[in-house]
Amino acid sequence: MIRIRRIAAPDLSTIHRRMEQTMETLIRGLGHLAVTRGFVPRADIHEIAAGMLVTLDLGGVPRDAIEIVIEGEFIRVSGVRREPEVGDCLRWHQMEIAYGPFERVFALPPEADVDAISATFQDGFLQITVPRRAGGGRQVPVDVS
Repeated sequence: MIRIRRIAAPDLSTIHRRMEQTMETLIRGLGHLAVTRGFVPRADIHEIAAGMLVTLDLGGVPRDAIEIVIEGEFIRVSGVRREPEVGDCLRWHQMEIAYGPFERVFALPPEADVDAISATFQDGFLQITVPRRAGGGRQVPVDVS
């Protein structure tokens, strides 16, 4: 068996993070026009044999605070991660975890069976399975002349 490992290129992830920070700075600079967001959960989307799998990192978000809505050709995942009570905290030394409301919207593939979409939530990860409709696609053979 051949083992294949995927190692993310550090340069690309650094560039991606910087782009997100730049966009957040630009949005904050718009003042009243900016949409107030708590955080943007990271998402992975990949194709599986049965269709598409969307995985969101929602650590610290309780299951009952998550809403999944299918709107036409889109699926919207929203909710809120509440800031924990800190009790008699004297001062913060570091704050990196974002809290508050979140929303992510993903386009559904044209062959998606919206009536069969399912979701599971385990260990802080939300997985949404978007199956293909039966007969939604077919392979076309290529004749060689």
